[in-house]
Amino acid sequence: MKKISLLAGALLACFMQVNAQDFVSTEPQNKNVLIEEFTGRNCGYCPDGHVIANQICHNNPDRVWAMNIHAGGFSPTSLPNLNTTDGTAICNGFAVTGFPAGVVNRSTPNSIDRGQWAAKTNQELAMQAVCNVAGQAVINPATRLATITVEIYYTGDNAESTNYLTVAMLQDSIWGSQAGGSMNPEQYVGGQYCHMHILRDIITDTWGEAISPTTAGTLITKTFKYTIPESIGDPNGVDVDLNNLHFLAFVSEKHESGGKTMPILNVCELSDKENEDEDSLDDVNAASFNVYPNPVKDEIRISSEEMIENIAIYNINGQQLIADCQNPTANSCAVNVSNLNPGVYFIKVNGKAQKFVKQ
Repeated sequence: MKKISLLAGALLACFMQVNAQDFVSTEPQNKNVLIEEFTGRNCGYCPDGHVIANQICHNNPDRVWAMNIHAGGFSPTSLPNLNTTDGTAICNGFAVTGFPAGVVNRSTPNSIDRGQWAAKTNQELAMQAVCNVAGQAVINPATRLATITVEIYYTGDNAESTNYLTVAMLQDSIWGSQAGGSMNPEQYVGGQYCHMHILRDIITDTWGEAISPTTAGTLITKTFKYTIPESIGDPNGVDVDLNNLHFLAFVSEKHESGGKTMPILNVCELSDKENEDEDSLDDVNAASFNVYPNPVKDEIRISSEEMIENIAIYNINGQQLIADCQNPTANSCAVNVSNLNPGVYFIKVNGKAQKFVKQ
């Protein structure tokens, strides 16, 4: 059983088009895309799949997201065990026989080769969505309680009277082994691999929670309470780092053979209310400055569109490590990071942060 509870009244849908939505747009939009990538730490070609999926996401910011699902014979249970019951069910549902493989918006009954992901993504992006999805996840770090709100607004009629909402929790920056890791040098540091956007749990049922009606003008709001575990995986579980979590929500059309839900009608990454705080380390890539080189060995340089007033470097636990720069000008400076251990860090300039990798 999932550790979720529905807030009182959250099961009710608003069936009239009123100004009740807080997050979702009521304007017709094209579809966003979810790439569910089936992968494993013992799969030597999987880092190439990671590179391909990462590039597709990079080319389509805020339109395409990847969810790496570790399952199957190439995904060991040694530390860090990235397998999940949900991931195994999804992998089996799409008849994955070779790795890496994936499904793009679940638009095919079986998984497809990584060489097909880009073209399929472009096809999906060009299609008009029948519904829009948006929402917010707010985490209380003291209690590890996440309050997740998802809004779905139908801009058109769907042929199915019932659709299915899925909410997934993903985690970044899990370090561990990876066969063929050198194929993806941006995530391979000192013989260890930085695993990104890893499926850790499905908050709803694996194949989604039923929602209706699915007619134009319908606004549906769902709110979930979810207690984030300290660790996920048995044996050799992985700590769930609150600073590296993000949540995706997507709506699938109907149940197909074997119980899987497909195709995906639309998807979004849920905003984090705490990320809206100017002082949050998690407000990544929102700043008007560049850092280079990245990854870096000795010295990282910062170039800003604004005057640099303050700068600091933090580890992934939020601990400040460096708070000075060399040869500063109004809009640029350099920071010596040669004494930092290899890993992922945040550089914060004028209250905004970006990630970088120390080699």
